[in-house]
Amino acid sequence: MSAGRAFFRSVVIGLAAALGCPEPEPEPEPAALVRADAWVRVTEPSVDAFAGLRPAEAVCADTGYYLDPLTMSFEVDTGLCDYLTVTQPTLTALAAGDTVAVELYHGQLAAPTPSQGYAGLALGGSIVWSIEVPIPGEAGTVEGRFTVEEALPAGAMVQMHIHNHGANSWDIVAVTARPGEGE
Repeated sequence: MSAGRAFFRSVVIGLAAALGCPEPEPEPEPAALVRADAWVRVTEPSVDAFAGLRPAEAVCADTGYYLDPLTMSFEVDTGLCDYLTVTQPTLTALAAGDTVAVELYHGQLAAPTPSQGYAGLALGGSIVWSIEVPIPGEAGTVEGRFTVEEALPAGAMVQMHIHNHGANSWDIVAVTARPGEGE
């Protein structure tokens, strides 16, 4: 912030305080909704919110997903696990109107033929966010946000799903929640 802007801001805040106007509340920090080290693979199709997307030839070795100790993110190697849904209980309650943010990273995306990579998030058994990413593609971050429609208690199940064709690497970097307006 420039010296002139800082001075102007301090004058405005000083006048507001002198007139009895409250200082604006800072925007709340997002809270972690999940832990990178708590993801557990969903193997039973009846509890997999993404089961309808599962191709018959899907393969997933236990060595195809793990906690990356350097980045502290949950990594999926689609060369070893081309269809994966993982789950864990939410760390915090969600109110209607809260904003959930999903942050993923993928390495350079390659496949023998052009296709789509898919990532999705489900809360309480319902898919609430998803994205398709074209393959081939450069390495990059995928960020998504959505507004919670129905309140959920802490401990409600969240599922994260990733699948694509080709040997690629995807990281679940963070899933966070921020209170909605008026909370």
